[in-house]
Amino acid sequence: MIMLYGTDWLASVELEKLIIEEHKGSECFHLEESLILEVRNIERLMQMIGGSEEPLFFFDSLKEGAVICRKFGRSLYTLLRRGVVTITHTLPYHEMNPYVEVYFKHVDKLSSFCEFWPVDAMRGKVAESFVLAANDLVSELRCELSSADFKSILKRFKRASLKRTKGLERYIDDLFQQHARMLVLRIDLSYEGGYLSGRLDFDSDISAVKRHWSKMQTDLHKGKPVSGLLGFVCKLEYGHLKGFHFHLLLFYSGSEHRQDGGLARMIGEHWKNSVTEGRGRFYNCNANKQRYKNVGIGMISYDQSDRIDVLKNKVGAYLTKVDYWVRLSPSVGRSFSKGNSPKLSATKRGRKRSDGQIPRTRDV
Repeated sequence: MIMLYGTDWLASVELEKLIIEEHKGSECFHLEESLILEVRNIERLMQMIGGSEEPLFFFDSLKEGAVICRKFGRSLYTLLRRGVVTITHTLPYHEMNPYVEVYFKHVDKLSSFCEFWPVDAMRGKVAESFVLAANDLVSELRCELSSADFKSILKRFKRASLKRTKGLERYIDDLFQQHARMLVLRIDLSYEGGYLSGRLDFDSDISAVKRHWSKMQTDLHKGKPVSGLLGFVCKLEYGHLKGFHFHLLLFYSGSEHRQDGGLARMIGEHWKNSVTEGRGRFYNCNANKQRYKNVGIGMISYDQSDRIDVLKNKVGAYLTKVDYWVRLSPSVGRSFSKGNSPKLSATKRGRKRSDGQIPRTRDV
């Protein structure tokens, strides 16, 4: 299996805990984010099909003219029968992983079979016709997946995803190089149901959403409602059901602040009451951080390498690596932003760090 990040990242970070949200007083697994798992499964199957050579479907004339599925054939037909309507309807302004885009391009070519026939129910002429059409589809998929054009697209896609991920990791390293202890807040910002939903006038609604974020960002830098912002990371997402929403990481001085849950609530209330004039909603992840097996938010010191690793590779990774599967279309505009790295001087003021670490030099 070909994986961009070396391991199955979605499984390793316990994605279900990252995408649970509060709804009417209870927590639920949201459809829009759960579709990432569906897209991931399509990508994996396309990789497997592209890396294999044998036919995936056979016609067994001796067994009542039935269809025999080999290896990935049954998985492919199961996906084809589910279709992509839920994905395209729920995530209408997105581009998918290149493997998934190839799948979307060919998904309807067996629709005449998928709409009426479970694969095990096909017999005789229907089964024989299906096997011919299905193996032709597999050949088309393999041909496109092995083409120079596809490999070029995939290379650019991976490079962009890795650049964003590595950039966030460097940003976090730079902040801890400058600040020995930070209070890290994770807040999700959204809107009340039906407000700026993007369903009737997407362009107008997203313009209003970006104005809200611009005001929120300005207020945070001015110390409203909490002073001492050291850095931020923000990702805008959109889904047809949930509408526009932001995933926000904020970094404050650990020597000035202590109560991360209370600070996150103050910031969420500012978004709700001041920035959006009562139309906003928020979810305070810091108030519920006990549900995470490994905590990468709250108070973190520069020498807590385990917590920094969770912050970068789990909490922060959700803001960057999910884009490897599903991302807002570039036509929507910039959907990811972060603060500028602090300028790191050769000599630092204050007591020398005692862990023997060598100050990291900036790339030239």
